Amino acid sequence: MPELPYEIWKDRINNEMNILNKSNLIEDESIKWHESNVEFWINIEALGFVQDHSKEGINLSPKKSHRIFLKLNRSFPYPGGIDFSWYSNIFHPNIHPVDIRTLNESGTGYICLNILKKWSRLSDLETSIKALKKLVENPNPDDPLNYDLCLKSAEYFKSHSIELLMNEFKSSDKEEEEEIDDILVVDD
Repeated sequence: MPELPYEIWKDRINNEMNILNKSNLIEDESIKWHESNVEFWINIEALGFVQDHSKEGINLSPKKSHRIFLKLNRSFPYPGGIDFSWYSNIFHPNIHPVDIRTLNESGTGYICLNILKKWSRLSDLETSIKALKKLVENPNPDDPLNYDLCLKSAEYFKSHSIELLMNEFKSSDKEEEEEIDDILVVDD
Protein backbone atom coordinates (compact mmCIF):
# COMPACT_ATOMS: atom_id res chain seq x y z
CA MET A 1 0.00 0.00 0.00
CA PRO A 2 1.21 3.51 -0.69
CA GLU A 3 2.16 5.73 2.23
CA LEU A 4 2.82 9.42 2.57
CA PRO A 5 6.14 10.46 4.12
CA TYR A 6 5.70 10.39 7.90
CA GLU A 7 5.69 14.17 8.47
CA ILE A 8 3.21 14.79 5.63
CA TRP A 9 1.01 11.96 6.94
CA LYS A 10 1.09 13.46 10.43
CA ASP A 11 0.30 16.97 9.09
CA ARG A 12 -2.64 15.64 7.08
CA ILE A 13 -4.08 13.91 10.14
CA ASN A 14 -3.55 16.99 12.32
CA ASN A 15 -5.39 19.13 9.76
CA GLU A 16 -8.29 16.68 9.62
CA MET A 17 -8.45 16.47 13.41
CA ASN A 18 -8.39 20.27 13.79
CA ILE A 19 -11.50 20.45 11.61
CA LEU A 20 -13.21 17.79 13.77
CA ASN A 21 -12.14 19.58 16.96
CA LYS A 22 -13.86 22.78 15.81
CA SER A 23 -17.11 20.81 15.82
CA ASN A 24 -16.31 19.18 19.20
CA LEU A 25 -16.52 15.69 17.72
CA ILE A 26 -13.33 14.17 19.13
CA GLU A 27 -13.46 12.93 22.72
CA ASP A 28 -11.04 14.78 24.95
CA GLU A 29 -7.93 12.81 25.86
CA SER A 30 -8.80 9.97 23.44
CA ILE A 31 -6.13 10.63 20.80
CA LYS A 32 -3.38 7.99 20.86
CA TRP A 33 -0.47 8.44 18.45
CA HIS A 34 1.56 5.37 17.53
CA GLU A 35 4.32 5.03 14.99
CA SER A 36 2.07 3.20 12.51
CA ASN A 37 -1.35 4.70 13.33
CA VAL A 38 -3.40 7.15 15.32
CA GLU A 39 -6.57 6.16 17.20
CA PHE A 40 -9.33 8.27 18.68
CA TRP A 41 -13.02 8.34 19.60
CA ILE A 42 -15.63 10.64 18.13
CA ASN A 43 -19.17 11.38 19.22
CA ILE A 44 -21.80 12.38 16.71
CA GLU A 45 -25.27 13.75 17.31
CA ALA A 46 -27.99 12.30 15.06
CA LEU A 47 -31.45 10.93 15.79
CA GLY A 48 -31.35 7.15 15.67
CA PHE A 49 -33.07 4.39 17.61
CA VAL A 50 -32.28 1.60 20.05
CA GLN A 51 -34.44 -1.40 20.74
CA ASP A 52 -36.05 -1.63 24.17
CA HIS A 53 -35.66 -5.31 25.14
CA SER A 54 -37.67 -4.96 28.36
CA LYS A 55 -40.92 -5.19 26.36
CA GLU A 56 -42.19 -7.84 23.97
CA GLY A 57 -41.94 -7.13 20.27
CA ILE A 58 -39.95 -4.32 18.74
CA ASN A 59 -40.17 -1.12 20.76
CA LEU A 60 -37.80 1.66 19.87
CA SER A 61 -36.43 4.53 21.91
CA PRO A 62 -34.68 7.55 20.46
CA LYS A 63 -30.91 7.82 20.75
CA LYS A 64 -29.15 11.03 19.76
CA SER A 65 -25.54 10.47 20.82
CA HIS A 66 -23.38 7.88 19.09
CA ARG A 67 -19.80 6.80 19.71
CA ILE A 68 -17.40 5.72 16.96
CA PHE A 69 -13.79 4.53 17.12
CA LEU A 70 -11.45 5.66 14.33
CA LYS A 71 -8.06 4.26 13.49
CA LEU A 72 -5.97 5.98 10.82
CA ASN A 73 -3.16 3.74 9.60
CA ARG A 74 0.07 4.76 7.88
CA SER A 75 -1.57 4.22 4.48
CA PHE A 76 -4.12 6.97 5.28
CA PRO A 77 -5.42 8.87 3.25
CA TYR A 78 -5.27 6.07 0.67
CA PRO A 79 -7.89 3.27 0.51
CA GLY A 80 -7.46 0.82 3.37
CA GLY A 81 -5.87 3.44 5.60
CA ILE A 82 -8.91 4.09 7.76
CA ASP A 83 -11.04 1.94 10.06
CA PHE A 84 -14.36 3.13 11.48
CA SER A 85 -15.98 0.99 14.22
CA TRP A 86 -19.45 1.83 15.51
CA TYR A 87 -19.56 1.24 19.26
CA SER A 88 -22.80 2.57 20.72
CA ASN A 89 -25.97 0.53 20.65
CA ILE A 90 -28.24 1.26 17.66
CA PHE A 91 -31.11 -0.47 15.85
CA HIS A 92 -30.11 0.02 12.22
CA PRO A 93 -29.94 -2.15 9.08
CA ASN A 94 -26.62 -0.68 7.93
CA ILE A 95 -24.75 -0.50 11.24
CA HIS A 96 -23.74 -3.50 13.38
CA PRO A 97 -22.63 -1.94 16.68
CA VAL A 98 -20.04 -3.41 19.00
CA ASP A 99 -22.35 -2.66 21.96
CA ILE A 100 -25.34 -4.89 21.15
CA ARG A 101 -27.87 -5.39 23.92
CA THR A 102 -28.95 -8.88 22.87
CA LEU A 103 -27.89 -12.19 24.33
CA ASN A 104 -27.39 -14.18 21.13
CA GLU A 105 -25.14 -11.91 19.08
CA SER A 106 -21.86 -10.09 19.52
CA GLY A 107 -21.17 -6.89 17.62
CA THR A 108 -18.61 -6.18 14.93
CA GLY A 109 -18.72 -2.38 14.60
CA TYR A 110 -19.23 -2.66 10.82
CA ILE A 111 -20.80 0.27 8.97
CA CYS A 112 -22.25 -0.17 5.48
CA LEU A 113 -21.72 3.21 3.85
CA ASN A 114 -20.49 3.77 0.29
CA ILE A 115 -18.28 6.72 1.19
CA LEU A 116 -16.34 4.43 3.55
CA LYS A 117 -16.23 1.52 1.09
CA LYS A 118 -15.05 3.73 -1.76
CA TRP A 119 -12.50 5.71 0.24
CA SER A 120 -9.97 7.55 -1.89
CA ARG A 121 -7.00 9.78 -1.17
CA LEU A 122 -9.34 12.74 -1.81
CA SER A 123 -11.82 11.64 0.88
CA ASP A 124 -11.80 13.40 4.23
CA LEU A 125 -13.01 12.74 7.77
CA GLU A 126 -15.42 15.70 7.96
CA THR A 127 -17.38 14.57 4.88
CA SER A 128 -17.37 10.97 6.12
CA ILE A 129 -18.76 11.96 9.51
CA LYS A 130 -21.49 14.06 7.88
CA ALA A 131 -22.37 10.98 5.80
CA LEU A 132 -22.51 8.86 9.00
CA LYS A 133 -24.99 11.33 10.52
CA LYS A 134 -27.16 11.08 7.38
CA LEU A 135 -26.96 7.28 7.52
CA VAL A 136 -28.18 7.21 11.13
CA GLU A 137 -31.24 9.27 10.23
CA ASN A 138 -31.84 7.57 6.85
CA PRO A 139 -31.43 3.80 7.20
CA ASN A 140 -31.40 1.81 3.97
CA PRO A 141 -33.44 -1.35 4.65
CA ASP A 142 -32.87 -2.54 1.07
CA ASP A 143 -29.13 -3.07 1.68
CA PRO A 144 -28.72 -4.42 5.23
CA LEU A 145 -25.64 -5.99 6.70
CA ASN A 146 -25.98 -9.76 7.04
CA TYR A 147 -26.36 -9.92 10.84
CA ASP A 148 -29.52 -10.85 12.76
CA LEU A 149 -29.91 -7.39 14.29
CA CYS A 150 -29.42 -5.61 10.94
CA LEU A 151 -31.78 -7.97 9.09
CA LYS A 152 -34.39 -7.56 11.85
CA SER A 153 -34.13 -3.76 11.67
CA ALA A 154 -34.32 -3.86 7.85
CA GLU A 155 -37.61 -5.76 8.05
CA TYR A 156 -38.88 -3.32 10.65
CA PHE A 157 -37.98 -0.23 8.59
CA LYS A 158 -39.51 -1.73 5.45
CA SER A 159 -42.88 -1.79 7.20
CA HIS A 160 -42.52 1.30 9.44
CA SER A 161 -41.85 4.72 7.96
CA ILE A 162 -38.62 6.22 9.25
CA GLU A 163 -40.07 9.67 8.53
CA LEU A 164 -43.04 9.01 10.83
CA LEU A 165 -40.77 7.70 13.59
CA MET A 166 -38.45 10.70 13.26
CA ASN A 167 -41.36 13.15 13.32
CA GLU A 168 -42.90 11.39 16.32
CA PHE A 169 -39.73 11.72 18.39
CA LYS A 170 -38.87 15.21 17.13
CA SER A 171 -42.35 16.47 18.09
CA SER A 172 -42.09 14.89 21.56
CA ASP A 173 -38.72 16.68 21.98
CA LYS A 174 -40.37 20.00 21.07
CA GLU A 175 -43.13 19.38 23.63
CA GLU A 176 -40.49 18.74 26.33
CA GLU A 177 -38.62 21.91 25.33
CA GLU A 178 -41.86 23.91 25.45
CA GLU A 179 -42.61 22.54 28.93
CA ILE A 180 -39.16 23.60 30.08
CA ASP A 181 -39.63 27.05 28.51
CA ASP A 182 -42.90 27.47 30.42
CA ILE A 183 -41.14 27.19 33.79
CA LEU A 184 -40.73 30.56 35.44
CA VAL A 185 -37.95 30.99 37.99
CA VAL A 186 -38.34 33.78 40.52
CA ASP A 187 -35.45 34.88 42.70
CA ASP A 188 -36.16 36.55 46.04
